[in-house]
Amino acid sequence: MFPHLLYLSRLSPTMRKEFRTLLSLDDARAAVLDHLPRVELVTLPLEEAFGRILGERVLSQVDVPGFDRAAMDGYAVRSADTLEAREDRAVALELAGQVPMGRAPDVVVGVSQAAEVSTGSMMPTGANAVVMVEHSEVEDDALLVRRPVHVGENVHRADGDIAFGEIVLAPGVRLTAREIGVLAAVGKQQVKVRNLAVGVASTGNELVPPGGVLGPGRIYDINSYSIAAAARECGGTPLIYGILPDDYDEMAQGLRNMAEGCDLVLVSGSTSAGIGDVIYRVLDDIGETVFHGINLKPGKPTIFGAIDSKPFFGLPGYPTSALTVFGQLVAPVIRKAMGTERHGHSHSPKAMGRLAKPVRSEGRRQMYSVGLAGDRVYPLDKGSGSITSLSQADGVIEIPDDVEYLDRGEKVDVQLFGDYSPPELLVTGEDCPALDLLAELLPIPTRFVFSGTRRGVISVEDGVADLAAVSGIGQIRSGCLVKAYIRELVMMSRDPDLLMLDGLLDKRMMGWSQESEMSRVLAEVLSEKGAEEIRLVGRARTHSAVAASVAAGRVDVGLAVRAVAERAGLEFVKVAEDRIDFLVGPEEREPVRTFVETLKSEEFRSRLPAGMRLHPGAGW
Repeated sequence: MFPHLLYLSRLSPTMRKEFRTLLSLDDARAAVLDHLPRVELVTLPLEEAFGRILGERVLSQVDVPGFDRAAMDGYAVRSADTLEAREDRAVALELAGQVPMGRAPDVVVGVSQAAEVSTGSMMPTGANAVVMVEHSEVEDDALLVRRPVHVGENVHRADGDIAFGEIVLAPGVRLTAREIGVLAAVGKQQVKVRNLAVGVASTGNELVPPGGVLGPGRIYDINSYSIAAAARECGGTPLIYGILPDDYDEMAQGLRNMAEGCDLVLVSGSTSAGIGDVIYRVLDDIGETVFHGINLKPGKPTIFGAIDSKPFFGLPGYPTSALTVFGQLVAPVIRKAMGTERHGHSHSPKAMGRLAKPVRSEGRRQMYSVGLAGDRVYPLDKGSGSITSLSQADGVIEIPDDVEYLDRGEKVDVQLFGDYSPPELLVTGEDCPALDLLAELLPIPTRFVFSGTRRGVISVEDGVADLAAVSGIGQIRSGCLVKAYIRELVMMSRDPDLLMLDGLLDKRMMGWSQESEMSRVLAEVLSEKGAEEIRLVGRARTHSAVAASVAAGRVDVGLAVRAVAERAGLEFVKVAEDRIDFLVGPEEREPVRTFVETLKSEEFRSRLPAGMRLHPGAGW
């Protein structure tokens, strides 16, 4: 297993080991990262998945919400009926009834009518806005409206949060409370997680399990529990084997048992040069030793090797030393094996940064959802009912009730949602399957937010995002444009006879969000085909959502990149091409350069999804 054994010892039980050559920490880390443990996928019920590392890409099988619903307590109305309403000149509407919670409404709101609704109740037919209770008054059978509402005001639109077929979580994410909430929101009852069984034990005849009776010269076992907790914090599944005695034969049997039942073995104590320290001799005899001794204080007597091809770490016995070495050597191994290192897990519950955009308060004490990219803090608060805010936010900032405005550049403390550091890079703009590949290849934690070309450009120009994936833009006001790749756009359907768009007036086609450049492309394609009258259903934000809706029969035809059509097993025909470039702001941070180098790499070029090719002049 280990072709470059750095140290092998064969010593008698009465001989002391001498540390003649110490390995540098960098070399030790390189050695352990070169021999990662095996990771399995296991399926768990959602209620047992907290803290685990997601092992699958989760696509929503439902719209969230699944219906237009009231966002406030009040009255569902037709917006046009309220336009003349004023504080001193109320508009009177007829009360047509009430909408019960959790049931389809049996009332229809007609002209000059209103229906009472509660927060979360289904919007009745005919109504397109909600007047808040505070801005209205009931007088006999009439509702007096004192403030106008526009179309969609105080209403959560169906699929406005998460659309059917959208990717809501990616592999490698730790399932904290917010991710569990997202999975529940899309109806996931079971989830696949990565599983790394980490065997943990301590050595020493002086040790007693917590709760046991301490005799002369005895101490409680600390390391089994602290190391197990540290392993769990990194994403491993610890199995505590307790205390191994300082006896050669019993130690050997104990290590064999751990290697048989686990993927990674961690044992603390008995690694130094004392006559009673036996681990290094046992490892030499029943396994392989890669190194024994590193140039680190604390942590000099650390051992690394393998037993039955399972990586083995012998950590120092002192708790501080054991945790120090764990953080320097073991944690990187677990995180890399589990695929979480790009998500930047850390132990800090807070972070400080500067606001990338101004924030206005509601005039009351507020916990405001934000995301982080490097030291930039950007607002994400879309309301308490938004799962999107929950899944993309890194934490909250607290705004006191006497603060109405926080300016751009102001320092703020962020209360993080979990045990991780924020991403170093924020990329907004157009959605594309090639971005999944970039996310996999990038060596730094990166967040992708699919906001469409127009919003992506604004985010970069405002200094919120580092880059924006854009399509179809001409002149830019600031920054520079990095040429990237060209992609085929196809019309897809389960029925090949529908692909030429002839006679489709009675068929359904998936529309695109107005924020996406794909909306303009779709309009051009329909115009060229003479199919402007085709019925558009929904507003997709991602290509995977289009393919999923077509494959599920929710729509008959859709326009998206070729790669998602092939992945979904759909019939398709090429109808257009577009080019994805990346707009970079005036500040050329090092993570941005890393992104561009990854974009230009041969691995990215060779692994581009079907129907995509790198632009001949890719790069700055």
